[in-house]
Amino acid sequence: MRKLLMLFIFVLFIQCSSDNSVLSKKERDYAISQLNTSKNQLLTAIEGLSDAQLHFKSDEASWSIAECTEHITLFVDEVFEILEESLELPANPERRKDVKYSDEELMAYVQDRTDKTKTDEDYEPNKIYGDHTATINAYKKKMEKHVYYIQTTEDDLRNHYVNFGTVDTFQLFLYMAAHTHRHIAQINEVKNDKNFPKN
Repeated sequence: MRKLLMLFIFVLFIQCSSDNSVLSKKERDYAISQLNTSKNQLLTAIEGLSDAQLHFKSDEASWSIAECTEHITLFVDEVFEILEESLELPANPERRKDVKYSDEELMAYVQDRTDKTKTDEDYEPNKIYGDHTATINAYKKKMEKHVYYIQTTEDDLRNHYVNFGTVDTFQLFLYMAAHTHRHIAQINEVKNDKNFPKN
């Protein structure tokens, strides 16, 4: 009887530990909402733009709208690789105390364009997908996969961490959404330029 009781307690402990490592419905809903909102706002921002508008630059140092969307897609395309590298390492709940931002604070920080920094070379626009239409198609397909992953994953995303800053792997998806919002703001800046083509 004692052995059966100990076995029951052990199984219960394993189940509780497992449950704590799986995303809650609230977390899933929040991430999916942020991903879908960023996607819909990006597609709305670029809808109906002519070739001249897509490739207009405010100056030689600035990105065009087409380049902004390619940069967004390059990062979206890279997220699963970043995720896989992080999940290969053991879960480490002790690092929770080192996570710098709450989910909401991270979203706000990444979207803020007050401090503008140069992107890594890997994320520089270089027409890797071909034309703008092909880029957007690649973006849509990858976003569908990201949303499906968040809907279905049982990975322990809160106790694995990414290499850039102390961000957990759940927050990686929020970072992606906020990064898109950041460049939607950049796209709107281009569209508001006084020399932006009318058609």
